[in-house]
Amino acid sequence: MDERGGEIVALPCCLHWIKTFYGYVGAATLEQLWNSEEAQRTRYLIATGHQEEVCSALCPYWMSKQFSEAAIRVLNGSPIFLENQALNNKEIRLRRTALQSKPMLLKVIPTLECNIRCTMCFQGSYRQLDLGVGFWQEIEWALPYTREVTFQGGEVTLMPTFRDFVRTNSDRFSSGVRMSLITNGTVLDDELFDLFAGIVINYVAVSLNASTRETYLKITKADLFDQVIDNVKRLRRISATHASRSFDILLSLVVTQSNFRELPSFLRLAAELGVEAQLLPMVGNRGGENILSCREMHGEYSQVLKKTAAMAPRRVVPQIRHLELLLKECEKGYGN
Repeated sequence: MDERGGEIVALPCCLHWIKTFYGYVGAATLEQLWNSEEAQRTRYLIATGHQEEVCSALCPYWMSKQFSEAAIRVLNGSPIFLENQALNNKEIRLRRTALQSKPMLLKVIPTLECNIRCTMCFQGSYRQLDLGVGFWQEIEWALPYTREVTFQGGEVTLMPTFRDFVRTNSDRFSSGVRMSLITNGTVLDDELFDLFAGIVINYVAVSLNASTRETYLKITKADLFDQVIDNVKRLRRISATHASRSFDILLSLVVTQSNFRELPSFLRLAAELGVEAQLLPMVGNRGGENILSCREMHGEYSQVLKKTAAMAPRRVVPQIRHLELLLKECEKGYGN
């Protein structure tokens, strides 16, 4: 799920790299969206070697060449999960476009509401949503077939219904289904920390977007940098002492004109906190913040990327290479 024009749409993957979507969440059931006309067309194009008609050539997953059909592996799980997975693999081999198998990975966006306004945020609306009384029941329906559910917003931790859903399904989230969370980290509290300690989590990504309090304040217009850092430290402690499984904590930065010079110090901050750094390109040019839109900064940006790559952990290097490739493609557009 992702936001498009103030509405939530269903997609096969990230909105930023796909040229189509399956339909509007709330206007049809998730099961109907899973096999909508556009969903079947997308699968047909991929199966017949015409992926470029629906996928951006700059998609980092497609570019990596690590996610071909040959990379499919069988994952352990409950009997119903294994049965659905086997059916899904069979339907891939047979190039089916209308699937009887259910999705094994969900990214759920139940709200656009957020308590901060980041200058580079691509959201076009921050309104509360009415996705229908059956929305959470539909997510619950999909859980037995699912390996992982990622929640984000807006800021999903603001929602009492999100907290209720995790609490109600804590047995499922502690025996087979993993939860992931993308959050700005400002409203994590004792209730959520207690929930996290009792369920299986894959990762929590905290959008910090700065390595200093001053830059954070400039980007978010909120003086909450120290509060977010404290919450990251607490997440780290919970992960280290988790009863069933430690989880990854990602400290995330979307590269902008305001923060690109802090890339090296951002990696150092992540290392000091004992978490992983995540570097992402900006989508669109809200607030005129996209570094690619300012040609005068490209030389300095290129040097900062090289400096950052030289000190980056191995898992971060591909992210930097992708940022460098986007810069290179942008330069081609300028005729260089």
